Amino acid sequence: MSALEQEIIQKFALLEPVAKQRVLETLALHLQAAFDDEMWWEQVENLQAGIRSRLGENTSVGVLSLLDELREEEP
Repeated sequence: MSALEQEIIQKFALLEPVAKQRVLETLALHLQAAFDDEMWWEQVENLQAGIRSRLGENTSVGVLSLLDELREEEP
């Protein structure tokens, strides 16, 4: 389990029952949403293109770099 997952679980344990229910309902809605793999690939390709334009065509881009970039762009 990652440090982030552990922190989320610890914070969740601190919530009041009504707040826990709201969080669970929100998570359930996110899990039920259909995964659009075509949109996901498009986002990955756009992200890779953006990174390549900043770093240069001959620079390799690792998965961790992509994840870090995605985290920075998410609201």
